[in-house]
Amino acid sequence: MKKQKVGFLHPNVLLVITPKGIILELYTPIRAEVVREIGNLPKGTKVYIDAIVKDNLNKIIYCIGSKWYPYRHFKVG
Repeated sequence: MKKQKVGFLHPNVLLVITPKGIILELYTPIRAEVVREIGNLPKGTKVYIDAIVKDNLNKIIYCIGSKWYPYRHFKVG
């Protein structure tokens, strides 16, 4: 199974490459679904991404409800 690939562009813009190779440019707030439980967010929960940044290790993180989470716990779109 192919996964989405995401790329950081700007705090309010996310580039997503779909499994079919289509590039999507998404603007915040971006609707997402929790695919791996993290913190108080159970799997399957629908959330909105308010901002996107890279951390010190160049990992993409999302601001959701004023908390920061690694992108790999979410599927966008």
